Amino acid sequence: MNDAVREHYTPAGLTERLKAVLGPETRPLTPQQLGALDQFHTRGLAATADLAKLVGITAHMSVLDIGSGIGGPARFLAATYGCRVTGVDLSESFVEAARVLTARNSPATSAAASWKAGSAF
Repeated sequence: MNDAVREHYTPAGLTERLKAVLGPETRPLTPQQLGALDQFHTRGLAATADLAKLVGITAHMSVLDIGSGIGGPARFLAATYGCRVTGVDLSESFVEAARVLTARNSPATSAAASWKAGSAF
């Protein structure tokens, strides 16, 4: 089952396409700037912000994002609340893209977010 899901979510050249669209790697990007691109769920960044408030995320928390995709919600939490986040996704392509996008954020966000390829099961 994991192999079929992994295969389905393995787009060819994802990281290269993102780099081409986002411009020079020296230009930092905020989670808000990436919101339309990296929030793969209903209501996007607004939903992430609302749910984080509802849960009461703080800087002293560690958050595990299972099925993190290219990392939008996790990056937003790290940037907004200063918490540590770990994103886990089956797709190596998504994890690689999450790392590339996170490197374009502030040093504090980059230090607070980490990404792992693998199954949560």
